Amino acid sequence: MPEKGIMEFVSVLLFDNLGRVLLREVENRGLWLPSEQKRGSATLSTIAQKLSEPYVDQKFVPKNILRTNFIRFVDSPSSIHVTYWSGPIPSNTLKTTPDGVWMSVEDMKENLEGNLEVEPGLLGLEPIKFFNQIKEAQFSPPPGLVETNIEYIDTTVESSQTTPQEALLKSAKLGKREQDLLFAEYMETCQPSHYMNLATFTWYMITLKSARPDMVDGLFRAFDIHKRQVLTFREVLMGLATLEPCTQHGGMPAEMRCRYMFRYYDINSDGFLQFDEFKLMVRDIREHKGLPNDEKSLMEDALNSAKLFGEETKDKLPSAEFLSAVGTLKFRGTSILFRLPQSCVTQLKKRDSSPCSDSDSGDEPPLKKQRPKLIDSKKPKALLALDNGTTGEPNVFKQPEGRAPTAQGKVPKYELATHTVRVRRTGSLAEVLALWDLQGTSAISGSAVHHLEGDVSRIQRMPSIDSFNQRSHANEMLSGLRYFERAVKGEGGNQKPAFDWGQVDRAALARCLLTLCRQTKEVLAEEPRLLKLRSPTYILGDIHGNYSDLVSFEKALWRLGPVLTPSSFLFLGDYVDRGDYGVEVVAYLLAQKMLAPHKFFLLRGNHELRSVQEMFHFKSECLEKFGDDIGVQVWDAVNECFDVMPIAATVDDRVFCVHGGIPSPENEGGGYIEAINKIPVPLPDPEEDSPMAWEILWSDPISLDMVSPEVMKDMKEHQGFTHNTRRGTAHFFSCNALLAFLERNGLSHVIRAHEVQEVGFQVQQQGKLLTVFSSSRYCGGSNEAACVLADNYKLRMIRIDTT
Repeated sequence: MPEKGIMEFVSVLLFDNLGRVLLREVENRGLWLPSEQKRGSATLSTIAQKLSEPYVDQKFVPKNILRTNFIRFVDSPSSIHVTYWSGPIPSNTLKTTPDGVWMSVEDMKENLEGNLEVEPGLLGLEPIKFFNQIKEAQFSPPPGLVETNIEYIDTTVESSQTTPQEALLKSAKLGKREQDLLFAEYMETCQPSHYMNLATFTWYMITLKSARPDMVDGLFRAFDIHKRQVLTFREVLMGLATLEPCTQHGGMPAEMRCRYMFRYYDINSDGFLQFDEFKLMVRDIREHKGLPNDEKSLMEDALNSAKLFGEETKDKLPSAEFLSAVGTLKFRGTSILFRLPQSCVTQLKKRDSSPCSDSDSGDEPPLKKQRPKLIDSKKPKALLALDNGTTGEPNVFKQPEGRAPTAQGKVPKYELATHTVRVRRTGSLAEVLALWDLQGTSAISGSAVHHLEGDVSRIQRMPSIDSFNQRSHANEMLSGLRYFERAVKGEGGNQKPAFDWGQVDRAALARCLLTLCRQTKEVLAEEPRLLKLRSPTYILGDIHGNYSDLVSFEKALWRLGPVLTPSSFLFLGDYVDRGDYGVEVVAYLLAQKMLAPHKFFLLRGNHELRSVQEMFHFKSECLEKFGDDIGVQVWDAVNECFDVMPIAATVDDRVFCVHGGIPSPENEGGGYIEAINKIPVPLPDPEEDSPMAWEILWSDPISLDMVSPEVMKDMKEHQGFTHNTRRGTAHFFSCNALLAFLERNGLSHVIRAHEVQEVGFQVQQQGKLLTVFSSSRYCGGSNEAACVLADNYKLRMIRIDTT
């Protein structure tokens, strides 16, 4: 007897003496063998007889079993599919029915290729394979027993020999559990076939995966790497992985994505992108960026982009040229293409009640909408010619020796700190004690007791007390993050992996984070938009959800915590998106800001914008980790903190620090940094409410490959600024524009982030511009992470080992 809950299916293969197989339509999806699910007490042979009687005489009803197929699922009962056969049946004895179609193997193949005017198409390849099996056995095949299981692609092995398929699924976070869920869904969708034809794929992608209807034909073409016009589960799995919003667009996953993307736009499947096909890709990139797609603008952009591949490939672009141009960043914008609006397993996980998911972490389905609104191209584009910058000048950062200038006015007096700490040899904190708790010991003399008693309740002491109060929300969050960071052995040999919350109550975690956001928002809102810091200061660039690297910086630079480290710390923005742990990075930074508000400083980057997070995946990360309702609350609370973050900072009144670039003199403020303090607070929509802030968040230094005679002319007319065509918004600025900005504001250098660098930093524009990036292996690449130390009138680049 079959196990309880098992599903049983019966199919019949009937063929005549002309070699034609009987097919009938299945749920408007395609032609296949007559099939039915077993219900009630009917026997399998009775069902086979019932399926055959409308088409053949009683004596030709099938009694022989061709194949019994057991399909195994992890958390569901197996299903059994039994196929009976009969033939060859004399064609003159066949019954005429409106729903039966008799087709030869050649006709079925023609039908698959679309060369036969028969609708609908074949549901799967099984009828062809079954008939050929019988024919090869000289019409006397033995019964076959087949077991169908999922063949997993391992995403857990760390090895230099990782295959592209393993790298892709690991990046997409489609681990064993996710593969189980997708396999069960696939088999249920394709039943009774094990293949997915275009009709089934169309329903599947639109209904279950939220794909746009106009994308479906191209997606099927991209998935169908063997051009068989039907898909296997493995082909669907790999295709879905390339569409995952969290799949990185770097390294092997990026190459896989680009190969699928190429087939998507290769409409005639000739292995080349004709110019009209390439123009469709450019159109979609512009649409995602929010750029106008009128015929003139589109044609101009497509022609300019085609030139990136060389004149000889302009009209007929081979895949190798396309892959090379994307891989070397000559052709940009593809990272936002070819994505689903949410993860392919989001709905499956909501229905899945199993607590034993073994995937590395939750998937992160971004709600991809549209590129944030762009500054009108008529808006300021100011200041002069170009210099791509040089490196290697021995004294490029040299300034007169000496200490940083002190603040004007009355010099504050020193006083005793409220706590004493004991430090381990490793540099980590072992114990924290309040000084008044040491009364009565040899550490505190009698003459100091009265002073300490009066100190306990002084208002100005409270921030210091809170810093060491382990029950404060900030310290509770840091304690939780320490647990999250570590691998923990549990009972029964179970182990919580590193960078995993394990059994932590997500609702309690969310409550702590919401409170922390409310507290930190007040602190950030009180700060000037242009911070004035003093050296020594460590300056860090983009983090992008890379919590592991953030911990590496902590252990290298502020192991004792910011309060006990004789330096300030300035972060240049882009804390979320791209990486897996945006929530954890934000929680850590906000907690440290609360504990050391005068030493830990956070600037806003272009990813601290709601529209960008919806296009990437921080919003969906919040929903995934906390659920739809609480997740939205967390996302809103975090963004309210982002809305009040400062925009820029100076160190010792000489080094200007921002996320993206310098403000144009044609914008409000005339290019003077003091105007930054007039930027409104809060600032939920920088593009509408402060073009200066928007420009600072988005601009880039221009590079040689972006220069043309037209660009040179535009920069000359606008004081060294021109429209940033790479990002579709804000500006490129030249070396002369930078030098004019420094001179105008009495500055010596600019430090910014915003662009990944192979060694973690780059010295540019006559050594006056530093780009720093603090997230290693960005999007699967090989780049290092770095920071800058501003101290004693020196700017020192520090690379951090994050392995």
